Amino acid sequence: MRIGWVVDHPKRDLAGSVLAAYQLASRGVSAAIIPMYEQGIDVPRLGLDALVVNYARAANLDLMRSFAKAGLALYVLDTEGGVLAEKGGNSPPAMAAYMRNSGYADILSGYFFWGGKLHAAFNDNKTMKSDQLHLTGCPRFDFAAPRWRTLLNGQRRGYLLVNANFPLVNSRFSSKPGAERESMIRAGWDAAYIDRFLPDLKQVFANYLVEIGRLAERRPDRPILLRPHPFESEEVYRTALARYPNVVVDGTGSVLDMIQNAQAVIHLNCGTAVEAVLLEKLPIQLEYLNTPTTAAHARLPASVSRPVTSFDELLKVIDHLDEEASKFDFAGTHAVNIDAFFYRNDGAAGERIADVLIDAKNPRRPFISLSSALRGTRPNPSTGQIAKGAASLVLGSAVTEKLRTWISPARRDKRIGPADVGALLARIAAHDKRDPSLFTAMRARCVKTGLPLASIVVEQRAARA
Repeated sequence: MRIGWVVDHPKRDLAGSVLAAYQLASRGVSAAIIPMYEQGIDVPRLGLDALVVNYARAANLDLMRSFAKAGLALYVLDTEGGVLAEKGGNSPPAMAAYMRNSGYADILSGYFFWGGKLHAAFNDNKTMKSDQLHLTGCPRFDFAAPRWRTLLNGQRRGYLLVNANFPLVNSRFSSKPGAERESMIRAGWDAAYIDRFLPDLKQVFANYLVEIGRLAERRPDRPILLRPHPFESEEVYRTALARYPNVVVDGTGSVLDMIQNAQAVIHLNCGTAVEAVLLEKLPIQLEYLNTPTTAAHARLPASVSRPVTSFDELLKVIDHLDEEASKFDFAGTHAVNIDAFFYRNDGAAGERIADVLIDAKNPRRPFISLSSALRGTRPNPSTGQIAKGAASLVLGSAVTEKLRTWISPARRDKRIGPADVGALLARIAAHDKRDPSLFTAMRARCVKTGLPLASIVVEQRAARA
């Protein structure tokens, strides 16, 4: 049995994907970790029985329909499935309605939920059959559980971690005017709401930069690590904070690693407040920078944080971190606010998903089609998609993906290498008291041509007698 797992952004999602692949491999399954931008040309050449995709939205509906038509069993584990809005396109009722009305419900074999809130919305709206809806949690957060937490690492220690969350107004991947508005409309947001929200967000972003600079200036003895959102440009932060020697701007590595080694997490409406609570690090919300519109956009981060209502209060909290952390009810905050959106902090989400996939036993033939790879598995491919597919058929997607990163350097962070997967896989196995040499992470190869693919296959060797 071979199952594919699509990864959007490796910096954020790869560790959890490797943990899920390890759980699948431990159960005798071959797991293929697939870069999102290569799925259209890799999936038809991997001989998959089932595929777990990173989201189900209008942008990839035609591709998902093509996969389903070819006989693939499709599952969704949305990489943005936890911090949800109360209203608008990213609210649980709106997501459930979209899934039912868009046609996705007709082509999916199952949906994995981060938490019970969205799971209940799908059930209440009869979006899909109840036995297709699986409350599992997300493997990305398994590393925050005590069971796996010692795998977290990082070079720095003892800093204040400042997490930023402004990709809509500081995009790393698009400089096109109005791109942020278009992306929100595609996601189902009302245009009038967007026109209120984005100006406020831009002003809040500017104020956020000013406040971090003030903090660095007033507390020069405090090391500050500023971490932009994975989809943000780092340059604006480097420019704005360059004159402060105690500030480092660095978005590399896993955010869980950075939180684990931090004294506290400073943020504004950032979902990493949840990870901070899971790891028992005090999350501090700069509430005084919010507008009513930005505050209402996603309330969960604020509800799980220690709010500060002025800059002076921020300084006071930072000067008494041990006392503040001792008063913060981490367990109670998880039970009341987090469990409904992120489920249990038990480190077993990857296992639950693996068990569902294996128990499903979808009676379908593996999907193999070079003609589909040529078209990027799309019903109406563009000229560029056909050119990409053709080059990949000749050279292999491992080569064409590398060539593409020379043309678009921003895509480099999307690449996944066997060495990175293998190193993490070995650490996971050893931590789980398994022989690391039994698990392999190798470049996938086309089942028909043998050419190297961008995807990475994780498998378990048979133990020697």
